[in-house]
Amino acid sequence: MAPGKFSSRLQASSYHAPGGGDAYKTLREKLIKEILAQGYDEATMLEHGVSWADDQDPFGHIMNAGFGHFSTACNFRFFESFEEQLGDKIDDLIKAKGLGVIIKAMTMNLKRPVSYPDALIVAVRLGEVKPDRYFCTTTMWSLTQQAVVAESSGWVVFFDYQRGKIANLVEEGGVYKDLYQALAVKCQRMKEAAAAWDAANPKAKKVHKL
Repeated sequence: MAPGKFSSRLQASSYHAPGGGDAYKTLREKLIKEILAQGYDEATMLEHGVSWADDQDPFGHIMNAGFGHFSTACNFRFFESFEEQLGDKIDDLIKAKGLGVIIKAMTMNLKRPVSYPDALIVAVRLGEVKPDRYFCTTTMWSLTQQAVVAESSGWVVFFDYQRGKIANLVEEGGVYKDLYQALAVKCQRMKEAAAAWDAANPKAKKVHKL
């Protein structure tokens, strides 16, 4: 099915249906395959179906603030993935008790307008990992346009809420050191995948550079 071509208005908004709608299946599979080839995190990807009433501005486009909301929601899922290393301590991180996280900085690059009906795929890719922070890119693609529509770049700091200071995962040791090592390995794999994709697609517009 060609992007943006549907048999009816109801079919065009069928991404809201349970299972995401058959009309969007091919679009979704094609786009996700390309996203994963560029090194983005598969487990924490997010899909947001554009809501006619809630997401659009008076011009019929997704509100600028909405992209920041989608980016943050995807990054929160990325935080939740730390449970694999942290175990029960993930609750302290999520609730900002003990050692947690702070989104220190975020910039947003809006590339294309998006209007209802449409759905976005949002995914995170690491750019650099240090013992006390990591840098990442969060990219948003339109299913109907099959293209990047917005991209957020920034970094997240690990923070000790009890002591009120930045935390070094390596110095903390234990499961926190395990988390740092896991993120470092994941970051390297992401970089290698991104480099391979760039080499195979030299004419493609590069959107993932920090």
